[in-house]
Amino acid sequence: MKNDNNHSSPFKLKLEHRLVHQQEAEEFTIDAHVKIIRQGRSLPLQEAFFSSTVDNFIFEDEDCPEKVELYELFMDAGIVELEAQFLLIDMILYVSDKTKSLDDDYKGALTLSVEVTLPSEPAEPIHAGSVQTQSQKATGRPKKTVELKPNHKIQKVMYKIGADGVSLVRFNTRSQSN
Repeated sequence: MKNDNNHSSPFKLKLEHRLVHQQEAEEFTIDAHVKIIRQGRSLPLQEAFFSSTVDNFIFEDEDCPEKVELYELFMDAGIVELEAQFLLIDMILYVSDKTKSLDDDYKGALTLSVEVTLPSEPAEPIHAGSVQTQSQKATGRPKKTVELKPNHKIQKVMYKIGADGVSLVRFNTRSQSN
């Protein structure tokens, strides 16, 4: 599935899912595997795995650190801020669409495969909302795999989906000692 938003995007987003009903399960979870790949290459630049309740992933802002981690993963891969926001929103809308017809007491798992394909050369932001492809050849980076853990604490910066359901709001938090 190509990203069909109204904005011009140099990235392609492919989303696939499998839904498994399990009456004995305690809740309805989403198990996601996210791959960020460069066009023309076979190995992923980065990968992330996470599990969350579907309700938290769709509806929660600050109580769903997986969304924050995904956003930061997109940024680390060289995706500009606006595009990272759209990719995350597209994922949330996809999960919402695939689960909206299910009963509130549905139990089981939604397995989500996400593949973000970057252009063949790294994109370099010129100014807000525009992207320029670097003329120099892309350098090969080792594959980076990230395992997102439930209840992971973000200590330096947190992002929150704004009241409009579209924008991500960044706010600083003070480090807390455990």
